[in-house]
Amino acid sequence: MKDVIFSLVITTKNSLGVIERLVEILLNQDFNSPYEMIFMDNNSTDGTVDYLEKAGFQYQQIINVPEGQFSHSRTRMKAAELAKGQIILFFTDDIIPVGTNFLSNLTRPLVDKKASSTYGVFQIDERTADPIDAYIHNDWHKTIKDISGPVSSEEWDSASPEEKRRLCNFDNCASCIDRDVLLKIRFPDVPYGEDMFFAKRMILNNHRIAISRQAKFFHWHKMSFGYLLKRMCIDQHLSKDEFQIYYIRSKFKVVVAILKRVVHRTLIALFKLKIPFKDKIYWIFYNIKILTADFIGKYMGTLTEDVELKRFSIIDKKLYKKKKMIIKSIYEKSIIRY
Repeated sequence: MKDVIFSLVITTKNSLGVIERLVEILLNQDFNSPYEMIFMDNNSTDGTVDYLEKAGFQYQQIINVPEGQFSHSRTRMKAAELAKGQIILFFTDDIIPVGTNFLSNLTRPLVDKKASSTYGVFQIDERTADPIDAYIHNDWHKTIKDISGPVSSEEWDSASPEEKRRLCNFDNCASCIDRDVLLKIRFPDVPYGEDMFFAKRMILNNHRIAISRQAKFFHWHKMSFGYLLKRMCIDQHLSKDEFQIYYIRSKFKVVVAILKRVVHRTLIALFKLKIPFKDKIYWIFYNIKILTADFIGKYMGTLTEDVELKRFSIIDKKLYKKKKMIIKSIYEKSIIRY
């Protein structure tokens, strides 16, 4: 273990069916530096641990995270404290790295001393995931600067909410962080969004974050209405305090946003995608569902206890009551998959 330079950390929870493809890709990387694997397993019951014990990595640890104790921030910090590597890579179990140079590309900015942390470029595979989403979002990284930070407190305070959020773009689905820096800055103890809040701490503490454009990976999973509603609710709830950003601020704008995007995505499906017509219809209705959950969740996240004082805000009162239940449940048990 004395030669370990990198520690690769993967969070798992009943991961059979997805973890196998990630393990196979990692084992076949063109990456000659010594590394250890640390699997943080949240009490899997489907044979995930048995599979990992036979995975074939030279150095590995499988750490059990008891049921009810998983947290995206605390679990990763525990892994960082156990890690032997000088550089830590964090992955979720369901990403699919693209190419055999993925690890080399992801770690290069740190190895070259250009940044203290990096993150990869998530993509949506149009062949196996939502092709409408893939069409819209796969070029997102072209508008992001190669390096973010450092930023002074004065610069931060004068930035717009949108600029603040863009500066703090970071993705723990595939990230790479200097261990000493991480143990000093630390992921904040939040149930969601620890990566973007960590990025804020980084750039305000004289550190740089790089996007590794060549380290691409596929990441997508089908989401239920309820899951996305919870995710967007907690995202907005936390983001308004950290970045002063409000994605949507009225019920009228919720309706307008949903309608505009449904029309946009429907036109893409009908006239841009070369897939069977029945598949177009399927994905159109899927997008109607997720867009509705997305914007209702974001609107819920803006609501505060003030709505209970408004006499005629019946809908808002119901949504705020739902929000309180969502926030409470997420703080008690983190969202497992991002």
